[in-house]
Amino acid sequence: KILMREAASLILVAIVSFLPYCHSLSTPNFSMSQPIVIPEEPPETDASNCVYPPEYEGHLDRLMVRQDALLARIQELAKDIAKDYAGQRPVVLCVLKGANPFYQHLLDALMDLKQGFYTEFLRVSSYEGTNSSGQISIGGGLRMEELQNRHVIVIEDIVDTGTTLSQLLPMLKEQAPTIKSLEVCTLLSKRIGKPAKCEAKYVGFSIPNHFIIGYGLDYNELYR
Repeated sequence: KILMREAASLILVAIVSFLPYCHSLSTPNFSMSQPIVIPEEPPETDASNCVYPPEYEGHLDRLMVRQDALLARIQELAKDIAKDYAGQRPVVLCVLKGANPFYQHLLDALMDLKQGFYTEFLRVSSYEGTNSSGQISIGGGLRMEELQNRHVIVIEDIVDTGTTLSQLLPMLKEQAPTIKSLEVCTLLSKRIGKPAKCEAKYVGFSIPNHFIIGYGLDYNELYR
């Protein structure tokens, strides 16, 4: 229910309140990035020019974030990161599969700013259908030695319960104990009505408690 892709405007969502991090590694001099808040009942949007496979016809509710707003916010996040990591070359760690579109656009924006980085990928899942299962499964070919003695930014598509991060971040710290700093950048943060187990440092949009799809977010591997 929610996201779809337009011919000239993509899809997505919006903001959240912040709690203390569930990690305490030393970090560079970070500045807080302010998310864009999507209201509880997003306005209806004309979907007549939306582009999606015909088998999805009738499955989608409304468009939450247009492509121009989406890309503009990613540019702002890249500026925040480039400012905070000036003179550093952080590892930008993508949580597959959902974060990949966001990740690619964020890297493009960082390159435009001449910010150096290393790229790494990790596959993590805590969803079964529309619900978070409470336990994560981890895959992918990440070599923990690539994180040692470096600043690391974990790139997520969405944070809601914080279950994934509350298990992933301690795992990274345990298996790569000499990480210099560990932060999270998420495109979306969902307001679920109770404190999340973990929050992100950089947040693109804070969104209401709807199940959303598109721009990498899926339902059982559909609608990405």
